[in-house]
Amino acid sequence: MADSPGEQAASGQDAYGRAIHELAGREGLGEHRAAYPSIAPAQRQHLGRVRVAAAVLAALAVLCVVTGHPALLIILGGPLVVCLIAMVRYGRVSDRNEGSRLDLYERGLTIAHRGHVRAVRYTDTDVLQDITRHTYNGMTTRISYAYTVTDTTGERVILRGGFADPHEWGPAIQRAVTVARFPQALAQLAAGQRLDFGPLWMTASGIGSGGKSVPWQQVEEITVKDGYVKVRVAGRWSSLTTTSVRMIPNFFVFRALADRLRHST
Repeated sequence: MADSPGEQAASGQDAYGRAIHELAGREGLGEHRAAYPSIAPAQRQHLGRVRVAAAVLAALAVLCVVTGHPALLIILGGPLVVCLIAMVRYGRVSDRNEGSRLDLYERGLTIAHRGHVRAVRYTDTDVLQDITRHTYNGMTTRISYAYTVTDTTGERVILRGGFADPHEWGPAIQRAVTVARFPQALAQLAAGQRLDFGPLWMTASGIGSGGKSVPWQQVEEITVKDGYVKVRVAGRWSSLTTTSVRMIPNFFVFRALADRLRHST
C-alpha cells in the first residue's frame, strides 16, 4: 500500500532532519540550540488572502463596466495593481523559501535549502549584517534582514528573512561569532598584528582607514548613526571613515575590540 501524501511529507522532513543532524555531528558543531523553520507556509496564507482581495476587486471592476460606471475603475485600478504585484512577489518568495530550515548549535549552524544542507563554524566564519528598515510616510512598513556567512567549504551563504524570527537568530549568530572570535582577535592584536575589518583596520595602538589613523587614547566613542560607523576623536566626529555597518565583517567583534582597547590604553 502506498504512503499517503502526508506520510510522504513527514518522511521527507525526517530525512531532512537526519541529514542536518549528521552534518552537524561530522562538523563538530556541538549541542543543538534552536531551530527556525521556513516562513513559506505563512507567505502562502498571505498569498491566498491577496488572491481573494484581487478577485473581489476584479469583480467590482467588471460590475462597474456592466452597470455603466467606468469612472469608478480609476478608484479600483490602483489597489488591484498592488494586489497583482503582491501575488507575483509572494508567490515567488514562498517558492524560494519552501522547505528551508536554519538550526543553531553550540559551535555553529546548519542551513537547509532546496535539498542541500550546509554547515558554518563560528570560529571560521565572517558575518556581514545588512538590516534595512523600509518606511512609508514616516512609518515602518517592514524590515528586511540579510546575514552573509561562510560555510565550511569556504562558500558564502546569505541568510535572509525567509526563516522565522530573524530578529532572534540574527543577533544570536552575531553573539556566538563574537564569543568565538574575540579571544583569538585580542591575542593577535597583543602579538602586534593588524586586523582588517573591511575598509577599517586596527592595531593595539590605534584605529585607521586607508592611510589615516588615530591612536586609541584620542578615541572617545565609536557609534552607529543611520547605519554608518562614526568615530569621535578629541571632541569631534572624525572623517576617518564613512563606512556602513553592512561593509564591516564581524562588526560586533570589531566593536568589542574597540571598546576594550579604548578603555585599556
